[in-house]
Amino acid sequence: MPVATAAADDGRVMAAPGDIVDVVVNAGQPARHAFSYSVPLGMTLQPGQAVFVPFGAKVLQGIVLGPAGETPESGLRDIAAIADERVLLDPAHVALARWMSATYLAPLWECVSTCLPAGFGQRPVTMVTPVDVPPLLPVDRTDQRILAYLAEHGRTALDVLREAAGTVTIARLSRLQEQGMLTVAQGLARPRGHERFERRIALAGGPAEARAAVERLRAANPRSIEARLLEALADAGEITLTGARELGVTPRHVARLVAEALVEERAVQVDRDPIAGRSFASRGTPVLSPEQAAAANVVGARDGTTLLHGVTGSGKTEVYITLVQETLEAGRGAIILVPEISLTPQAIRRYGERFGTTIAVIHSGLSDGELYDTWFRVHEGRARVVLGSRSALFAPVNDLGLIVIDEEHEPSYKQSDPQPRYHARAAAEELARMTGARVVLGSATPDITTFHRAERGEIGYAVLEQRLAPAPGGGFTEAVLPQVQIVDMREELKAGNRHVFSRALVRAAGAALRSGEQVLLFVNRRGSARFILCRDCGNVAECPSCGTPMSLQADDGELPRTVCHNCGRTRRLDATCPRCGSTRYRPFGAGTQRIEMEARRAFPHARVARWDSQTAARKGAHDALVRGLEERSIDVVVGTQVLAKGLDLAGLTVVGVVDADVGLNLPMYSAPERTFQLVSQVIGRAGRRDRQGIAIIQTYSPEAPALQAAATGDYRAFFEHELPHRRRAGYPPFARLARLTFHHPDEEHGLEEASRVGTELRARRDAAGRAEPEVLGPSPAYIRRLRGEYRWQLLLRGHAPARL
Repeated sequence: MPVATAAADDGRVMAAPGDIVDVVVNAGQPARHAFSYSVPLGMTLQPGQAVFVPFGAKVLQGIVLGPAGETPESGLRDIAAIADERVLLDPAHVALARWMSATYLAPLWECVSTCLPAGFGQRPVTMVTPVDVPPLLPVDRTDQRILAYLAEHGRTALDVLREAAGTVTIARLSRLQEQGMLTVAQGLARPRGHERFERRIALAGGPAEARAAVERLRAANPRSIEARLLEALADAGEITLTGARELGVTPRHVARLVAEALVEERAVQVDRDPIAGRSFASRGTPVLSPEQAAAANVVGARDGTTLLHGVTGSGKTEVYITLVQETLEAGRGAIILVPEISLTPQAIRRYGERFGTTIAVIHSGLSDGELYDTWFRVHEGRARVVLGSRSALFAPVNDLGLIVIDEEHEPSYKQSDPQPRYHARAAAEELARMTGARVVLGSATPDITTFHRAERGEIGYAVLEQRLAPAPGGGFTEAVLPQVQIVDMREELKAGNRHVFSRALVRAAGAALRSGEQVLLFVNRRGSARFILCRDCGNVAECPSCGTPMSLQADDGELPRTVCHNCGRTRRLDATCPRCGSTRYRPFGAGTQRIEMEARRAFPHARVARWDSQTAARKGAHDALVRGLEERSIDVVVGTQVLAKGLDLAGLTVVGVVDADVGLNLPMYSAPERTFQLVSQVIGRAGRRDRQGIAIIQTYSPEAPALQAAATGDYRAFFEHELPHRRRAGYPPFARLARLTFHHPDEEHGLEEASRVGTELRARRDAAGRAEPEVLGPSPAYIRRLRGEYRWQLLLRGHAPARL
């Protein structure tokens, strides 16, 4: 077999005519391997380029991964064409995609596409075009619907036609094609991501020539539109077509001026930058405290991964900024990950003040166009610091030198759907291994597995034990952790208090509001109530698609309705129980909406805002809420987990954890850890400046170790309490878990298939003479039914479940 011999400037092997290369193909199939193609005459390729390749009867999109490994001696097909002259993937990201596919058993194309510009993928599409629709339609009703729709709409994608006309098979379309009524062709859908061009009008000559023409035109017609346009161009140089229309300009006016060689039209590429136009107050490298400087030195002296374990408010961000600055000075780039897009407004400002326009922002709240342009801004080296949520990890940073994962314990770093189902922390360490970058994992409440790795010396460890507050003249001064009180809500009931707020919380919040300070009320549930229950027959309102309890949603000015937070289905709230007709059919539990209403009643003069996934669904909503809190136009904020993740507010002094028990008894091994982390992080939002904060934890389980440790801020006490349980049960960090989920509309069929796979896995394990992994189940999934499909799961537990 021919082998490639030429090399690109960066050391990549180039493929010449006759060479065999591996191409990952966007075929819509769950293939975990690439396909081999030969390079035709007249074509030279580099790994990472996009191409078009024949695939069956179709021509599909693909990415060249490199020289082929094992290839067949015959039957190879040539690459059809180069789709993009630019090299999109470097060797590190090609290797990362292969690693993700092997590690997470994910289709290789899905792993490659995570590293490509947003919307770059072109899926195959079948197009149906009418040819000669007869005036008298066929007798067959489906044929009638197909031809009538095509006659009205013209060329149509097959999936759109199926939505409009019902079941449309390829065999049926082939028959109609043979009858000469339509044609069926295969093609590629237009990519969602692409450059944006804006039509503009500019002067062909200079301003003096334009003003002379203005005088001539106005002498002939004082109300000349052409003169008005030339006058605007003489001042501005160029103007958009939209701006021209506002002056009353039409294409006819422009055409006249073009004919006279006074103006010219041109297309200008527009850079869709989500932070364009923002101005940042320039600040230099932060002055670190001795403890912060020591932590930065620990990270800088070690290759690989380091855990930065700092209490809330200890200034971890200042350490990150110092490390980024050192990375840039060394000529390398950096990626900073935050767990929620809600944190990006504050993070953009803090990093923008240090690094200006060299930062780029990537997260799911941006449009495809913004993500597409940002990706290329990073790819071309115009941005060297990338800031964002999980997906920002795959940005093509040139010569990557540092990856920071802030709040590394957060479960939002794990992608559940769609594929690949990766963990950003593990992927970051693999990418760092391939690029020689350092990884910093920062948290006040590290994941138990991460802390265990640090204890064993597998990764570095740096600690920040002192809480700090910004000093007026620059630098930092010492601050104290909040004063924490656990309130037993059972005692509140005995004392006759049936409100959702304890007396201690009302007193503390009231005092803070009277002093002009802010209050945070944390409730780990959206909606107005957690579920609707009939007091007479016990019936609970369930989602007909998911079988899970529906929450009450009661927006201002709208009729109350129930909503499923799994699939989004909503239904009108029944006035009586649909099972027994009882009028005692009422909401139970409190969600964010209910707490917001109660806060307005308890503090009538306060300005109350709610921050959850519903209120922050609109683009820019996170920025607006953060701005309102920083500018003190919000006195009380009610919210969910989004408020526990790194929010830094100078005026926030009181935090109330309204219901600390939510999640404590969930059927997950990590429930105590997650509760400890959430409560600890929420407490840490209080008193982050010169005044000590107050945190009130309301609970019906005051003796719970997770809550006791959170109240005292003792991470090690919780770690040492939790670790023996994990060891006895064989849970991480002492074993790894893999969950296989089976879903099907037929409950019995799903169970049968899960049972069959479980039996086969055990047989294969035993045949290999291994004792592990354990194969547990099948058992119903935590959410037993979702979107109309029943779900069963198998759990594999052992040191290397992927081997099976």
